Amino acid sequence: MIVSKRLFSFAGEITKRSFNMTGKDSVSGVRQRIVDTARELFVENGFEGTSVRDIANASGTNVAMVNYYFQSKTGLFEVIFKEAFDILVTRIFAVLGSDRPVADVVESWINTYYDLLVQYPQIPSFILTAASHNPSTVAGLVESYNPAEVFEHFAGLVERDRGQGLIGEYPAMDIIINIVSLCVFPFVMGPLVRKITGISADRYDEFIHEHKEHVIDFVRNALVV
Repeated sequence: MIVSKRLFSFAGEITKRSFNMTGKDSVSGVRQRIVDTARELFVENGFEGTSVRDIANASGTNVAMVNYYFQSKTGLFEVIFKEAFDILVTRIFAVLGSDRPVADVVESWINTYYDLLVQYPQIPSFILTAASHNPSTVAGLVESYNPAEVFEHFAGLVERDRGQGLIGEYPAMDIIINIVSLCVFPFVMGPLVRKITGISADRYDEFIHEHKEHVIDFVRNALVV
């Protein structure tokens, strides 16, 4: 325990000296730079393919500074995952909590996915990476948002609209999985699609905007009786 405290204190002292040497970065600025750099590397190389030294070198810091803020690569990974997941889940769950007709909820849901992922295209890949390498972390974080309650609410809307003859016989879980698949796939596979087709990033962004409207029409048409 004494050794651990000394090592932690030593890492903190190195970090403070680094701040004094650069004289240009605030503590919060350095921390955020580490987070931003690690996020990019995790998406590009995966958790196992990224080392703390890689993160330190790419962010212009050092290993001691990364460990000072996050204790370990896993600690840094969890911070980034929680940020990404919180952005996504907070907005999506807000949409699914509506009492509007299912078709309208679905349209808002798709719009939210596409609008959000255009701003944060790394979120799907990062969440998939997290689910692959840290399933217990992902499961615990998902449960903290009480997804069962949100699903039950959406399932209630589906049952209500089905009873009124507004939609066909589609289980709520099938609707959820289909929408997530249609919305996430274009972003996860974006780099590969651009590579294969040779289209520019700007043209792919235009395609995504057009594709969103096709997805909305496709799902609405699929829901009607």
